[in-house]
Amino acid sequence: MHERFQEFRYGIKYGINLHRSLPPEVDWWLGLYDQSAEDTFSTLELTLKPFAVVREEGRTEERAKQLLALVRSFAQRFPLSYGLAHSSLDFHLGSDPHTTDSRAPKGVHEAYWLNVYGPRLVEQLGRQRVLSTPCTHLEELPGGAILWLTRPTPSDFDSEEARLAQARALVHLRPELNLEDTLAALRQRSLVFTPLPLQFDEDVADILRWEVEDRGLDRKRQLVERFNAYHPPPVSEWLPSSRAPAPDVEDVRRAIDTYEGHFAEQLIALLNKDIPDLMSGSREALPRVDHHLWHHGWGKRLPDEEKELLIPALGAWLGMFLVHSLGGRWVPRRKLDEAAVVVGDRAWLPFLRARHALQGPEAPLDFSCSQLFRVASRLAQSPSA
Repeated sequence: MHERFQEFRYGIKYGINLHRSLPPEVDWWLGLYDQSAEDTFSTLELTLKPFAVVREEGRTEERAKQLLALVRSFAQRFPLSYGLAHSSLDFHLGSDPHTTDSRAPKGVHEAYWLNVYGPRLVEQLGRQRVLSTPCTHLEELPGGAILWLTRPTPSDFDSEEARLAQARALVHLRPELNLEDTLAALRQRSLVFTPLPLQFDEDVADILRWEVEDRGLDRKRQLVERFNAYHPPPVSEWLPSSRAPAPDVEDVRRAIDTYEGHFAEQLIALLNKDIPDLMSGSREALPRVDHHLWHHGWGKRLPDEEKELLIPALGAWLGMFLVHSLGGRWVPRRKLDEAAVVVGDRAWLPFLRARHALQGPEAPLDFSCSQLFRVASRLAQSPSA
């Protein structure tokens, strides 16, 4: 590799990635670090997706044997200094510095399903100590390395039995640790993999669900707990239709055309690449826009002058849904925040809602277009409510 693939060199590192796109997905990453004549080493990372591959019913032992065979095959050809096999997410939730730096010092940071300690690390820990590690399987590899497993297969890495095995092995190899505290930390990590029921507020449930999906499994439980308790403030941008001021513009028709033909089109032009539903005019676009504004922090990062340009576009676009989906009627006003859409016995204020939705980082969620539209829709179907 050093001699033949110079084009793959980046400073002191060579890197080649091989990807298998058919399911299950497989990524091979081969990195070679040429730091000095005495300190040249390589790393190999194999990632299987999804993790369910190693949990396939009736094949868990077969998958484990395949992974073990791979390690043994490498040990026969290359001197091994450190290695592991485990859930990638759980690995990154732990304290191992190798999650971010392949060149980090070798040490006992966590106990994984499969662990390989090279001869230098074994010597530091004491060979007899390593050989007496409480585990389900242990073997000496060629060159002085030691391989050991906490469980027969990786499929139950987050179970109580696996966490107890990991904690016992870790405390054995690092006597300064406390078994009770170590086990408690591992149990806390297991909660990440324990699903919680989604009990989101119906008016913003889709927005919250997409946010959970975007943030990844490592934050899922924390977010679900938070979002289950969340309810947006009651919609306040409305008046009884009897109290709504009359139009005060010179030409009502021209004002409406400006709202729908100019302002709303600005929002569509701005976001249609990110939100294809905008072009269809479907109701599904409402929560998509809300999530986009919230997720990307538009309420926080936009300067005031840009917010003032976006407010008319967002308000007019929301008003169009009230008019064309709920049979509403525009009541244009010179001051946009006063412009309303009358639906039944209420006059909704879409431009004022848009202003509130851009007033801070959480505002696109707290003052979502979706919530106002859904409340207006329910009230239009049962006016007495």
